[in-house]
Amino acid sequence: MSNRVELHAHSHYSLMDGLNTPQEMVEVAKEFGMPAMALTDHGTLSGHRALQQACRDSGVKPILGVEAYISATDRFDRRTKASRADGTQIYNHIILIAKDEFGLRNLNNMSREAWESGYYHKPRIDWELLDTYGDGVIVLSGCMNGLIPKAFERGDEEEAINLARKYKDRFGEDFYLEVQSHNPPELNNALWNLSRQSGIKTVATTDCHFTRPELRWVEEAMLILSTSPKMAKGVSYSDAKKAKNIFDRLRMLYPERPISFEEIDVFLMSREEQEEAFAKTTTPEQYMSDIDTTLEISDKVGDYELVEKRDFLPRIDENPDRTLRRKVKEGLQSKGLFDKPEYKARAEEELETLSSKNFAPYFLIVEDIVTWARNNNIMVGPGRGSAAGSLVCYALGITQVDPIEHDLLFFRFIDAGSAEYEYPFDR
Repeated sequence: MSNRVELHAHSHYSLMDGLNTPQEMVEVAKEFGMPAMALTDHGTLSGHRALQQACRDSGVKPILGVEAYISATDRFDRRTKASRADGTQIYNHIILIAKDEFGLRNLNNMSREAWESGYYHKPRIDWELLDTYGDGVIVLSGCMNGLIPKAFERGDEEEAINLARKYKDRFGEDFYLEVQSHNPPELNNALWNLSRQSGIKTVATTDCHFTRPELRWVEEAMLILSTSPKMAKGVSYSDAKKAKNIFDRLRMLYPERPISFEEIDVFLMSREEQEEAFAKTTTPEQYMSDIDTTLEISDKVGDYELVEKRDFLPRIDENPDRTLRRKVKEGLQSKGLFDKPEYKARAEEELETLSSKNFAPYFLIVEDIVTWARNNNIMVGPGRGSAAGSLVCYALGITQVDPIEHDLLFFRFIDAGSAEYEYPFDR
């Protein structure tokens, strides 16, 4: 078995800067003989369950964490980047790993506060939150956008040392300096020197945005789709098709891409590939122990609970079909439509179909969300797509389009002849 754990792996589905699913990542890790895999998405813990499910029965241990956004000052600091004379950023990156179920609860607490009280461009934490909820958490100093690396980049070595001392005082042996093979050599050297001076261990991590190098072009295409760079003037797609390979083509069409992984190795590396990558910039004495330190971190991580068939939806009353029928009747009465035979027959037909497919809870939840939004001056459209063909939606206030008046078909929305739908959170 490879004496290396894949740390600092990302999914980033929402940002489209991560290509592969946790399942695909785990499959490759298993092929490499890796004993564990860490998932640290940017600013979110939403991929944890998928990693746990992917690791189940695979022999690969799941390590749950987050690449959090941390403010250099506090999470309430909303100064723009241009107004920061001290050169600090709006947010920096930091890796947080849950050691056990208790640590995972603390990550959840930090994540909640980041989204609720610290959101500015990104969901941000600060030192106060990290100190408050830091028990049961392993901390890595972060990639090139970490607080310590950025201090080195500004030439402020004293600030980097002070930050390292602050984190070591709080987290002790659970704080590590993070080095990556694609870092500038001068940054890794600065981190190694800081390690020797402070006694803080360094650990080698891999930024994993896709599984294998042959998928690099797909990752690059996804980045272009998500960042929408300007196309080059005077270059047509037919011109670009003449290029020798896909990257030549992308360079011709989009010469100024804000993000590019074309020349950065951010795929899931085997130990041999990791050693080869580090060997381009330093000696084995520098990086061999850093790679082995991943096992030390893995050994510190215990088990997490995985609850099957967890219900994340709001609770519905004992008889959602009856509640839906009552709300539809009240809605049509308020619009003066209930006593019209065409509306009464259409409502009955739709309700019977929804009941047969166990859709009543879904409609009640959406109605609650839309009603709350409208009552709190949050813009909600009049309806879109085939949902506008539902009289039930219209009666509930989900849509504002009368489907009978406009000759819209309910069965374009839900087909009564299709297979019965199994509501995933049915009690």
